[in-house]
Amino acid sequence: MAAPMESEMSVGCNVNPETKHPLQPNQREYPTVVERYYTAGYIADMNGNSCEDFCILKHSNKVCLVTVARGHPILQPNKEIVRVDFQVGSNTNRMQNKVSGKRKKGGQWLNQTAQLCKVHCSDDSSYTMYSCINAKLIEANATLLDHPELIQSKPGTEGYIAIVLPKLGGCDQQMEKLLTLDDYEAVLKARLETSGGHSESEGGNVESKE
Repeated sequence: MAAPMESEMSVGCNVNPETKHPLQPNQREYPTVVERYYTAGYIADMNGNSCEDFCILKHSNKVCLVTVARGHPILQPNKEIVRVDFQVGSNTNRMQNKVSGKRKKGGQWLNQTAQLCKVHCSDDSSYTMYSCINAKLIEANATLLDHPELIQSKPGTEGYIAIVLPKLGGCDQQMEKLLTLDDYEAVLKARLETSGGHSESEGGNVESKE
C-alpha cells in the first residue's frame, strides 16, 4: 500500500533539503489537511529518466494530484524554472482540457507515460512531467503559467502539475503498484551510496511522444 506521509529525508540524487513537501512530518499539534486526507505513492526514474521522480497524492475521494517528488532534479537549489508549456503535441494542449458534470465528461484520457507539460529552466535544461497513472485529466494547473516557481517552492500544494481521476474501480490497484514511502527512501539511499554523496543527474530531457 502507498504511504500516508513522507518523512524528513535529505539524501539521494538531487534531493534538496530546503524543499518542503506537504507530507513531511510537521511539528504542529494537528496534522495538515494534506496529511489528513491524502495518501502518497512514488514513481522513481519515470519513463527511464534517471532521478526524475514523481509523487501521486490520492485524496480520499479518489481524485489524485500529480506532483514532483523530492528526488527530482528540478528541485535542486541551482535550478530556476522560467516557463511551463502545456502544449505537449501539435494537436494537444492540456490547458484546452474541458470537463463537465459530476462524472467529469470530456476529459482527456491519459496513460502512465502521457505528457502533462514541459518545464524549462534557465540553464536550458527541460523536463517532461508525466501523468504516471492511467486516469482522466480533470485540470492542468494553470497557475504555473504565471508562477512556474511554485513547482519548486510548493511542489505538493499550489505547485502540483495536474489533477487526474483514475477509473474508480482501478484507483486503489494503481496506487498499490507505486512505491511506498519506505521503498522510495531506499531508492534515495541507494542513489546516494552509488554517487558517493553527489548528485547523479543535473540535466534534463524532453520526450517528444505521449
